Amino acid sequence: MPNLTTEKISALNEFSESEAWANYYLCAPAEFVQKYRLEAKRMGSVWVTMIPELDWSFFNRIVGLGIGDIATESLLDDAIGILQNAGCKNYMAQISPLAQPSHLSEWLNFRGFVRGHNWAKVYRGNDMAQVVPTDLRVESIGKEHADAFADVALAAFEMPPELRPLVNGIVGKPGWHHYLAFDGEQPVSAAAMFVSGDVGWLGFGSTLESHRKHGGQGAMFTRRIKDGLVLGCKWFVTEAVEDTPESPNPSYHNMLRAGFELAYLRPNYVHQPPTS
Repeated sequence: MPNLTTEKISALNEFSESEAWANYYLCAPAEFVQKYRLEAKRMGSVWVTMIPELDWSFFNRIVGLGIGDIATESLLDDAIGILQNAGCKNYMAQISPLAQPSHLSEWLNFRGFVRGHNWAKVYRGNDMAQVVPTDLRVESIGKEHADAFADVALAAFEMPPELRPLVNGIVGKPGWHHYLAFDGEQPVSAAAMFVSGDVGWLGFGSTLESHRKHGGQGAMFTRRIKDGLVLGCKWFVTEAVEDTPESPNPSYHNMLRAGFELAYLRPNYVHQPPTS
């Protein structure tokens, strides 16, 4: 793997994820956008994404603050203002430990953010991934399987059915590559890759509970990396909830087996309305 500075590793991880996530929002059907007031706004290197009508912190995010450009309090306030003006009460700022200035967390604490759990940000170069044995059949899919993709992702992530237009809306869109793993004719595992320039962001890895531990996600990593190399990717990035002894995360271990390395643990600073 080519050598990278810690600053470049952070930029690679933060910008690739935020670009993919913003594009995910921008691909949403117009009806969904209007009904749920979905938005993705960019301010320099910072993306603010939100779905005010759902108002979950997972969907209302500030990403990229303090990476590339040194953050300022006015920029932070502008990002928060976008969320608040839209009516969001639950939102979070995902801050790389390499973000500048180093006391950015103090600004967040002063504004009512509380540090939550960490996400593990991982990356790898363009070496081939090892083949993972599985009894499932992995296939690249197009629009004809958009609903099946959404069926698996929504069920595996335990997301509400009203998100279907958002999830299946990206299948077949430019830059996106989607996959399903089948047990016979039944779709049981899903995954996606967003390619921008020479970086592939891997996301939406999900498997129905009935078919976990069948090697499906490991095989999905292998397939996406193989396809990404053909598309000219030099780097691959993704993320998972932190793996701890108290709360082990199989997804993180799948990433390590696929050749990813831990870049850093990125904390989520969460803002929630006060409880009465």
